[in-house]
Amino acid sequence: MSLLACTTRRALISGASVPSSSASALPRGVLFETRRYASRKRWKAKDESKKSGVQRDASGKPLASKKEKTPPLFTPLPVEQLKATVFEVESRSGVSTEEGAKEKESGRKVLKFLSKNVKRENVGLAMEFVKSQSGDGVSKHFGLPKTVWKEFKLLGRPTSVVRDVTIDTVEALDKAAELSSAETRLVLSGKSGCGKSYLLVQAVEHCAASGWVVLYIPRAVNLVNSTTPYTYDIRTQTFLQPESSYQILHRVKEANKKVFQELKTQNALVVDGWKTVPAGTTLSELVDLPREEVGRAPVVLDWLMKELEGQTTHPVLLAVDDFQALFNRTAYRDPHFKPIAPYHMQVPRLLLEFAAGKRKFAKGAVVGALNASDPVYGITTELSEALELDPAGGKLGAPWPYEKRSTFLTEYAQGMRKVDVPAGLSVREAESVFEVWMKQRVLASKAYDELFMAKYVESAGNARDFVWKGLLGTLQT
Repeated sequence: MSLLACTTRRALISGASVPSSSASALPRGVLFETRRYASRKRWKAKDESKKSGVQRDASGKPLASKKEKTPPLFTPLPVEQLKATVFEVESRSGVSTEEGAKEKESGRKVLKFLSKNVKRENVGLAMEFVKSQSGDGVSKHFGLPKTVWKEFKLLGRPTSVVRDVTIDTVEALDKAAELSSAETRLVLSGKSGCGKSYLLVQAVEHCAASGWVVLYIPRAVNLVNSTTPYTYDIRTQTFLQPESSYQILHRVKEANKKVFQELKTQNALVVDGWKTVPAGTTLSELVDLPREEVGRAPVVLDWLMKELEGQTTHPVLLAVDDFQALFNRTAYRDPHFKPIAPYHMQVPRLLLEFAAGKRKFAKGAVVGALNASDPVYGITTELSEALELDPAGGKLGAPWPYEKRSTFLTEYAQGMRKVDVPAGLSVREAESVFEVWMKQRVLASKAYDELFMAKYVESAGNARDFVWKGLLGTLQT
């Protein structure tokens, strides 16, 4: 009998305790064994008590409960539910009516982000984007980077601060209005959170207000992270992206609706199996071709870019955020399950050709913004060497000299000019940012000079940290 399978109870019974019928057959001392199985209900109850109680590790130490790391999401209520006057933007300022009247008399008010106001003497001032642009125009149809979108949701009106680099970029774009896009190919670089995406939005809004044709891609990562379907095209020997092409066409049309109704095609579009699109067709009608069949979108997008290359009536701005993602291996896979290079994908290749100057607009510019904090699609060696960037801010040193470079990506990265965005805000710029958020009443404590200087020093002037960890961080205290 196995000792592991049962419990044993032994009892030594004397002859006097044994019945008479068996007393003669058994010896004087007898050893009895009885089998008793362990109670399973008791062990189940213990397991349940362990589950319901404090969980412990192998050494008996209690395990800490997991905490959710999801940041709080700020979702504003619909405008229809905010009918009270207290919810109006003008009445949300932190000043009284008497102080507001004094401000009006002194002439202090937030300027509109217009070409006439974007001047050197207004550096450090906060300006509101015009409603026709950011509310019903470019930013609404193209979208925004996630960080900028969150801040615009919290603000009553989309606002940004004019900096010295803003004036430099606007002046460069004004000169590019009469030059080929191959002459003006800019890349905004700088530390994480310094304001590159905001500067790109300012450039887009300025060009839209100046009558440019604007093509803005706020999240280029979505073109290479395998979030949309793709198919191989034997004719071009590239992988087409019908969904991405259709989205770009739709947004370009809505953002440039008036201009597209004026511009007409110079040549006819002839494709096998399609009805011929005659010359003289408006660009609005051309963009509407893939509405019934999304598979036509890649051909229409390429044809639209060709038409924009030749026209000289309106300058064209091609703005791309997360620009470094176009130089990374994509998450798409070929039939052999190998990563597809970005220059083998239709939309990234199209953007790279304009960035490299292989294709160019008769009038216009190409502007890209780098994202130095992306852990998946970071800044590649080819792009870093072409722009002469300081790798990882000088922390990691120069790249390994024996690292393999892609000749194609190196060729695409040539000729672009770097625009350094300052790592921190100046005191005057930070003061304007502080005043904008103070008027929105996002500060939990009363605003005073010591609080401003404390948050400014804690963030080292970094724009993102100054707002999110500094000003909005007061809501958690």
